[in-house]
Amino acid sequence: MSKKKLLQKEQELLKSNREAFKTSLTKGQLAILQDKNLSKDEIRNRLTATFSLEQRNMVQNQQMRIRDTREHFRKSLTGEQRKMLKERIDKIRNSKDRGELKEGPRNQRIDGKGHRNRGN
Repeated sequence: MSKKKLLQKEQELLKSNREAFKTSLTKGQLAILQDKNLSKDEIRNRLTATFSLEQRNMVQNQQMRIRDTREHFRKSLTGEQRKMLKERIDKIRNSKDRGELKEGPRNQRIDGKGHRNRGN
């Protein structure tokens, strides 16, 4: 099986695992995700505090799978492929659009911290 097909298969598996995780969320957890007054860090902290053991295992397994896939992919690259990939990454990092927000500029809050309007 080619690397590309293997990666596509892995992406599909990760996607289905993500969907399974989303369906496991309770109404309270969904409310935390939809609270527009919280920062991403606050959402993450509050949400992870409410995870069941099963949800924690799902997240941990997903993270390990992503790590393993990434590591396997890196090890399978030839020197020329590594060079091409590095050039593409550098090009993306140096592009002028880097750092622009999809939903436009940040809105300033009273406390001076910027936040984005989320469409959750």
